[in-house]
Amino acid sequence: MEDDGLLALIYRSRSRTVAELATVAHLDPADVAARVARLEERGALTVRDGVLAYPHPAAWSARVIEDHTGALRASAIAATSQIEQLVAQLPALLSHWSVGEASGDVAPVFTRHGPHAAEDLWYDTSSESMGSAWGVFPNVERFLTTDPARAARFGAAFAGKQSVRGLVPRSIVEEPHLVAMVERYAEAGVEFRMLDALPSWFWIDGDILALPFEWGEGWPTSVLGVRNAPLAALGRSLFDELWRRSEAIGVTEHSWTPLLRHMRRGVTLDSASRALGINPRTGRRRVAAAMAHYGVSTLFALGVAWAADADQSVGGEGAVGER
Repeated sequence: MEDDGLLALIYRSRSRTVAELATVAHLDPADVAARVARLEERGALTVRDGVLAYPHPAAWSARVIEDHTGALRASAIAATSQIEQLVAQLPALLSHWSVGEASGDVAPVFTRHGPHAAEDLWYDTSSESMGSAWGVFPNVERFLTTDPARAARFGAAFAGKQSVRGLVPRSIVEEPHLVAMVERYAEAGVEFRMLDALPSWFWIDGDILALPFEWGEGWPTSVLGVRNAPLAALGRSLFDELWRRSEAIGVTEHSWTPLLRHMRRGVTLDSASRALGINPRTGRRRVAAAMAHYGVSTLFALGVAWAADADQSVGGEGAVGER
């Protein structure tokens, strides 16, 4: 008889002692005592002075789940701390390497300095792929001082990405002008989420990881980027954990939302893409991502699922389709 089977017998028989349980189970008392000890370790019952006591299954299961959840949470926090420590050490290590893409290094390093260093690095080295660009921005105010030409270039570059995510401080909700800025970027398909404590400015674009010279800076004036897929994956792991802990901002929307809004009015996917300033291929990728998100296979089903989603604000019939 397995331990769980013995526990089921305990519940049915309400045996008071190990000896009584051994008699009911037709098992050797020593074997029953060992099984009872294992069940006690699991929290399924207790033994005091040879007397068995067994709490309600829901109560001890909840306790076990809570303990395991706490252990997993502690493990995740510890792992995140270790990842952050590794990322924080990279600038000092990479600063000793040769600078420049043509250096022949396994991981070419690029550096920029000055008030626009953080932007310049991204403009000059960002991946041209249609993949993802994720960044952590503890100092959102800096975006407001970017001149219109730079902002337009920033938006145009992001328009070609399939996934663009940004983590910002929770205090953003207390500043209407910052919320308005987030709304403008959200219209271009950028997803923002907020978190109380952001460790530092950094971003990952394709296989490039960008870091400040001094880890912890909110908007650095000396930055470096390294083109190396494993290091970018390390930064992405840190971002993933921060993103998991973060909360959505009310105006945040998926990259496909502006497309579906246009298509709902009867506009074709390609026309909607061009109207938003993105390549039609990017538009098709975003719609494909939306279909995967909602678990549907047709544009009509996507429109219905999207309209029914409580997270998006447009109600009514929501079918979308090509004309």
